[in-house]
Amino acid sequence: MEVAEKIKTQPIPKLIWALSAPAVLSLLLNALNTAIDGIFVAKSAGITALSAVTVSFGVILIIQALSLLIAAGASASISLKMGKSDKQGAEKIIGSACMLSILFSAAITIIGLLTIKPLLSLYGANADNMVYAKEYITVILSGSFFFVTAQSMNNCVKGMGYAKRAFLNSLSSVVTNTILDAVFIFVFKWGVFGAALSTVIGNCVCMLLAMQFLCSKKSAGNLKPSNINLSASKKIMSTGAPASITQFALSLVSLTFNHVAAFYGGNVGVAAYGIMYNTTMLVYMPIIGLGQGIQPIFGFNYSAGNYTRVRSTLKYSVTCATIFAAGMFLVIELFSSQIISTFGGAGNKALMDMAVPGIRIFTLLLPAVGFQMISANYFQYIGKVKQSVVLSALRQLLLLIPFAILLPTVFEVTGIWIATPTADFISLIVTAIFVRQEVCIIHSQELGVNLVN
Repeated sequence: MEVAEKIKTQPIPKLIWALSAPAVLSLLLNALNTAIDGIFVAKSAGITALSAVTVSFGVILIIQALSLLIAAGASASISLKMGKSDKQGAEKIIGSACMLSILFSAAITIIGLLTIKPLLSLYGANADNMVYAKEYITVILSGSFFFVTAQSMNNCVKGMGYAKRAFLNSLSSVVTNTILDAVFIFVFKWGVFGAALSTVIGNCVCMLLAMQFLCSKKSAGNLKPSNINLSASKKIMSTGAPASITQFALSLVSLTFNHVAAFYGGNVGVAAYGIMYNTTMLVYMPIIGLGQGIQPIFGFNYSAGNYTRVRSTLKYSVTCATIFAAGMFLVIELFSSQIISTFGGAGNKALMDMAVPGIRIFTLLLPAVGFQMISANYFQYIGKVKQSVVLSALRQLLLLIPFAILLPTVFEVTGIWIATPTADFISLIVTAIFVRQEVCIIHSQELGVNLVN
């Protein structure tokens, strides 16, 4: 149990970077890969094709939400089990996660392919971009097994504390995806079909590597068919619910923004939103990676009663996330024109005129995002599902969607971009209240532990 011992004893800053760096790099590479998809598609097929890929993001977010129900739940549950030195319990989680991945991905593929056209229409596809969107998402849905299973199995690897191994699995996927993107789009001229196919093959590579590791002697817990367990499956899904709800909410946000952007700005509006989405993902993903890296630290130490380490981890990770988000905010504000040009805006005056001022407004409260995301992660990782669900759903469902619908009626297309910082401001206040209460609870638990000792 060498990994578990390090998580319980190693200095917090060193431990956070050791566990988070692989996840940060992995997710940043994934975000870059998605952005590269958009850049390649825009440059090879134009703004209409880019708007089609943007529309497809909403459907992809549904797939991600269902996979996170398993992946995030399994990872957090395994960390809690390993913190108690319960290897058998951890293996039941791994086996059950694999079974759930097969069932969920089969349902996604069948239902998705049967409802593909109305689904894309729901997310804003129109007569101009429907052909591109349908071509792209058909491939993604057909390969959903590889995506869902890759996410769940690689998160099991990470949940046991093998962050570096999980990173290498993800890196292999991203490298495969990037190389095939260039070959399929620019050499074979397969356009959006090539972009989607490269994504599926990359997921397949990650899945195979993760499963191979979980079946090897190197892993502290192994993947075995005999470990499928109903109660473990329920635990996985209940623990993963906050992350899944957040992702479902993002899908609804995507649906709303696509329709509102199309209504007020046409395909240019949808393309502008797609650029803003890809850009902010480059900021969000390292923060999400930091959150994933600290998950075993929270899980192991909270279950072991090491509350001082829990509080120190929360404080340090929030500080790092906030500093990073603030730095990226300045980069976006100063270089917004160059960013939009990179995504295909160069030579398209209408897109530049809409997206350059838009992205500056859209990211106005970006520095607050790190605090919100890490805090929601914290509550999930220590098993306080209710608080995590509230924080996860608040910004997306209760604030962002209504503001995205209402504000454009007053400010037109500018109102779409104003919705995001407005929602961020309110959710920041609520998150601060939750965290303040939790810090008081942790402090009292620290005192209790010290008195006992």
